[in-house]
Amino acid sequence: MNKTQPIRRIPRFLIILLWVLVAVSAFATWNLKQQHDQALEQIKTEEAASAEADQKKEAEETSDAKPVAPIWPAAGIEDFSLTERSGRTVTKKDLLGKPWVACFVFTRCAGPCPRVSGQFYQLQKDLKDTDFKLVTFTVDPKNDTPDVLSRYAESVGADPEKWLFLTGDQKDIFHLIEKSFLMPVQENTGPARKPGFEVIHTTNVMLVDKDGHVLGKYNAVNDEEMAALRKAVRKEVEQDKKPDEIKPETKAENQDAKPKLVTPPKAGMISLSPLFCNHISGMLISALLGQTETESPELVEEVVAEEVAVKTAPDWVLQLPAVNAVLNGTATILLMLGYWFIRKGEKDKHKKTMLTAFGTSILFLVFYLLYHFALQRYTGNASRKFMGEGLIRPIYYTILITHVVLAAAVPALAWVTIRRGLKQQWEAHRRIAKITFPIWLYVSITGVVIYFMLYHFPVIIFP
Repeated sequence: MNKTQPIRRIPRFLIILLWVLVAVSAFATWNLKQQHDQALEQIKTEEAASAEADQKKEAEETSDAKPVAPIWPAAGIEDFSLTERSGRTVTKKDLLGKPWVACFVFTRCAGPCPRVSGQFYQLQKDLKDTDFKLVTFTVDPKNDTPDVLSRYAESVGADPEKWLFLTGDQKDIFHLIEKSFLMPVQENTGPARKPGFEVIHTTNVMLVDKDGHVLGKYNAVNDEEMAALRKAVRKEVEQDKKPDEIKPETKAENQDAKPKLVTPPKAGMISLSPLFCNHISGMLISALLGQTETESPELVEEVVAEEVAVKTAPDWVLQLPAVNAVLNGTATILLMLGYWFIRKGEKDKHKKTMLTAFGTSILFLVFYLLYHFALQRYTGNASRKFMGEGLIRPIYYTILITHVVLAAAVPALAWVTIRRGLKQQWEAHRRIAKITFPIWLYVSITGVVIYFMLYHFPVIIFP
């Protein structure tokens, strides 16, 4: 009896450790939820205050207000020659004659790009009978070839007659975005270049008139601004029609469809430190300040502030998938060692190794849940979209589905197996271990495989 007492204490210790981890995870989740709710309330308060201030300002300046000069080049955007996903060449001349809306995304983006493309799809759907174009410029042309863009366009439901996807030389695209649209764009390098965040860019979409002049910018993550964009597009399309051809409701909408003008932010309101490492902040500022020969300081400040407004998850959140992969890899090694020890008859080493593997898997579960909740909190997306196409896609989802289903069973199976071993119920322990071990090992190995497929090979394409 005395020999079994120390063994019986181990399950109690494991139970306490398990509940401590669950409590820590629950507290972290609750804390993030509180921060999320507070952030939403703050945003709503700021938007309400801003709207009220705008209304007062418009009321005071309606009679004698001077028109604000547009910040975009008076000559319109520069000419360009880029390749469409179909393989044909598209120039500025091809887009003249009707208004168009431009956005800047890249296919392996883990940030707001899916939201931007989703807004474009909604524009395409809501304005399907309106004669205008949607134009997506990739900011990652080295990766986004016409074939990649074609598959991406199909995945977001793009109409090839209405929605163009352009790629080309990165230098030319960056120059067009910075000099004609006056939007920030920069390729990440070094430690800041994480999977899915290879390029820093704006979430604004740009309205361009039939003559190639930029009329305004609208933030794609703001539903109110996108509603204003719809009205502005209708106004541009309808303004060339005869008065009797314009529907009454369209006239009413056009009265409120003024392009969004830029209001320089107040001094002292810019801080890059919450979003970027110091050296990345310096690179971004240097790149933007390099344009001051042709742009006003107010414009530079507005562009920098605009980039800060594009929210991405903090660095600690982006590191969690790698941490989880390491935990899965560690569990795999421990499981193999535990199997090797029991085959050699070293029961004590086997017990310690398997208990460590169990603790590692539980720690993975905690970090896994924390990562997905934090990703939802900071980016609005709880998971990363797999961008692979072709044969790799069903392979990935087969691995993912089996991994998720079996992972749900591992904690219970592992606990029962460990408990029977600690109680020295050897025959029952061996029977269930024959089921638990291969499932547990499969889940640990596929966890690492999924990480590499999702975060390091996001655009693998097989014929």
